[in-house]
Amino acid sequence: MAHKNKEKDLPPPPSLWATIGPSFILLGLALGSGELILWPYLAAKWGLGLMWGAFLGITFQYILNTETMRYSLAWGESVFVGLRKLGRWIPLWFIISTFIPWALPGFSSATAQILSRLFGFPNETLLAIFLLLLVGVVLTAGKVLYHTMEVIQRSVILIGLPLIAFLVVVVTKRADWLELGWGLLGQGAGWWFFPSGVSIAAFLGAFAYSGAGGNLNLAQSYYIKEKGLGMGKYASKITSFFSKEILDRTIS
Repeated sequence: MAHKNKEKDLPPPPSLWATIGPSFILLGLALGSGELILWPYLAAKWGLGLMWGAFLGITFQYILNTETMRYSLAWGESVFVGLRKLGRWIPLWFIISTFIPWALPGFSSATAQILSRLFGFPNETLLAIFLLLLVGVVLTAGKVLYHTMEVIQRSVILIGLPLIAFLVVVVTKRADWLELGWGLLGQGAGWWFFPSGVSIAAFLGAFAYSGAGGNLNLAQSYYIKEKGLGMGKYASKITSFFSKEILDRTIS
């Protein structure tokens, strides 16, 4: 690989355990509107016959994520940098398309609402603002941004996945698994692929967010680079705003 007029050899592949970090982040970010809102809504209203759409969406995103990671492994840069080479206005598109879906603090508001119902907090709005500020403090306090995210997401997944598995075992029956199996083939209760009255907009939204969705798929290349996998070993890391390197550079 040519990097600043120098060629560097591709590092040897790390152990399987050493490569898990980026997957923790992607899995944590994938638990969003598709998994928490859209697919539960569709399944509650029409059953599991639409699960073929989830399987297809996950498959497409797997291919996209894999190729995104392969680029960063080979070039030691994010795929956003690579796409910038195709046109000078492409970064502007990524800024706008990322800002639009993430500008509204939906998850902060939803979390504040849940905590208020559970613990009786009187003001949901102030709690939502506090949660947003807390996230900002946590992400800013660490030295390297990627490491902070990996630690948090790893904790969430290690706690959340066993809990989800336990709930699945407790609440499901053999008939549910049979319905899921037929649903992966597109068969519902008396219909194939699309039941009468299903909202196509809701289905397409769930299909698009069967996983991380949107620019979060491309952001996986950041995590590969920041983890130092492949040629990312030679790339610089994104440090915290208050890291020593940034403060020294600002003062000088």
